[in-house]
Amino acid sequence: MEIVSCLLRFTIVNAQMHMKTIVGQTLYQLTLVKTVGRATSVPAINYSEAFIPEPFIKVCSAHGRTSISEESNRRIAGERTMNEDETVEMYGKMRIALDIIAECEEFAAIIPEVRTNLVYTRKDPKDKMDVLAVDGRITVVDGRPHASGPARFGASSHMARFLIGIHNEFPSVRAGIDFANDPQLTKFLEEYCLKKGWSLIGIDRSKEPEEIKDQEGLSVPWKAKEVAKIAGRKMPKIAYESGAIGKEPVSALLGEDPVEIAREICDLAKAYKAYVSPPAKVGKIGKEVFESFLLNRLGKPNEKVVVPPLTGVDAAVIDIGNDNVLVIAEDPIFAIPGFPLDFFGWATVHIGASDIAVMGVAPQFMTYSLLMPPGTCDDDLRTIVDAIHNAANELEISIVGGHTGYYPGLPSPMIGGVTVFSIANKERYVTPTGARPGDNVILTKGPAIETAGALAVMRRDELLGRYDAKLVGKAVNLSNQMSVVKDALLAIEAGGVTSMHDATEGGVIGGLYEIANASNVGMEIDESKFVYPDEVRMVCEHFGIDPVAAIAEGSLLITARPSHSKAIIKRLNEEGIEASVIGRITNEKETRKMKRRDGSVVDLSIPDQDPFWPVFFESLSKMAGRKS
Repeated sequence: MEIVSCLLRFTIVNAQMHMKTIVGQTLYQLTLVKTVGRATSVPAINYSEAFIPEPFIKVCSAHGRTSISEESNRRIAGERTMNEDETVEMYGKMRIALDIIAECEEFAAIIPEVRTNLVYTRKDPKDKMDVLAVDGRITVVDGRPHASGPARFGASSHMARFLIGIHNEFPSVRAGIDFANDPQLTKFLEEYCLKKGWSLIGIDRSKEPEEIKDQEGLSVPWKAKEVAKIAGRKMPKIAYESGAIGKEPVSALLGEDPVEIAREICDLAKAYKAYVSPPAKVGKIGKEVFESFLLNRLGKPNEKVVVPPLTGVDAAVIDIGNDNVLVIAEDPIFAIPGFPLDFFGWATVHIGASDIAVMGVAPQFMTYSLLMPPGTCDDDLRTIVDAIHNAANELEISIVGGHTGYYPGLPSPMIGGVTVFSIANKERYVTPTGARPGDNVILTKGPAIETAGALAVMRRDELLGRYDAKLVGKAVNLSNQMSVVKDALLAIEAGGVTSMHDATEGGVIGGLYEIANASNVGMEIDESKFVYPDEVRMVCEHFGIDPVAAIAEGSLLITARPSHSKAIIKRLNEEGIEASVIGRITNEKETRKMKRRDGSVVDLSIPDQDPFWPVFFESLSKMAGRKS
């Protein structure tokens, strides 16, 4: 009868906890969605794997009958009297956290050999039975993090005791996860924590007292006390150990709850992967390579070259006599999947012509090389050529040469090079080297025009699933604004322009830096003054792209005398082009800053990698997957 009574008591308690767990996870998930908004991805709950405390039954091999263990009796009694709301919340948060970690492939690379555990303590814990953890720890299966068992109270010893020690000194710390440690990772953590404003604490295990080492169970409390002592009053965020002989060194990330910890450890793991294996650069070469290598390999010098190749200068200028100069530029153009071929032809002309227009000169002549894969049908050839012809007519450009042919190794048609050039009076052009202190800085249309337009076309269905169809349609139509020919010629017409530059790769922040660098001036920019179309915000926020750093063909940067700024903006507005003054040129050459919308201040610079490209290639993969 005693055994039956114990089993009955277990069954009732276990059933109660089962229901609390499922309901708790559901309510917590709904609360999280309501709190953080639809932009937060909350993993769905699989109720078949609900967090039910493990059965408190063990088989006594000596007597061959079922009994309740002493530890389980204590757990049952504790769970019957514990704060039910706290428990429900803890199981719910733990489940969501483990789902986030399970999807973070990068974290698998920093799981130590001894494996890892995610721990979450009650307020005012007494021992490990007050700490929720993964039974069997988190391991690696098929290259991904995998929880070996369900979450239960008492499942962890080492991490649980360490967390309790930290919590006793810093009550807000209730969760943590351990991960690997080595010299390379430590070096990364030093830079990462500095950037994040986190405290990083190192514990030298070689200084652990011998009397502590010799007694079982004393090392963990000693480590916790060392962390607290070094941390002082500032809450510790990451602690790591070194110097222990025969023991694998580990690190620990600490925080307020497991969902926060899961997101932070995944971000850290992704950043570490990029640190040790930086992605191959996509897009134009960097400033350093351009200036240290290419500029030293420009063939025979010629005194007729007035404006040679320079960072941030869109075209060359050559003196051809009789007070005239030749302004000339070249660009490659590739077809963007999802866009019609007639857009490819239109973009070929406008992107090439924009580099001449920003010099303050109307484009007059062009050549182009159209390269196509074998098997391209005649209709596609005709569509491309007709579109180039029509766009050239629209801009009053004469096509005077080029090359057209079929070549293996090309996935789609591309323009090997479009060369646009004009003849102008030598006093009637501007370059990005002309900005002067006191000038206003003007931006047309806003940032990330090409980024938003291209991705809206490539991922239209995905965006339509989350956003208003009219807003998505406006984003798609941004593609038709990927030209600054009109912007530049209108600005020149209004007068007072000292320099212009189209914000292509590296976005607005890169273009601003290039003007400041080319003109050898300082610059103060305020992002809150930008024209910011809602459709640009929507696309960039959806894909996690910083709009000021992303490719922005169609966005024109102008520096102008303050006396002419209003006239320039008025003239642009008359033709339906939005523009605003976003900053000014200064004498302080070492000060080139942008105040971001959140109030932070950053240096103007050319991004190491335009954030458009990773999303672009991800989009290509998704499109290829749909076709297959």
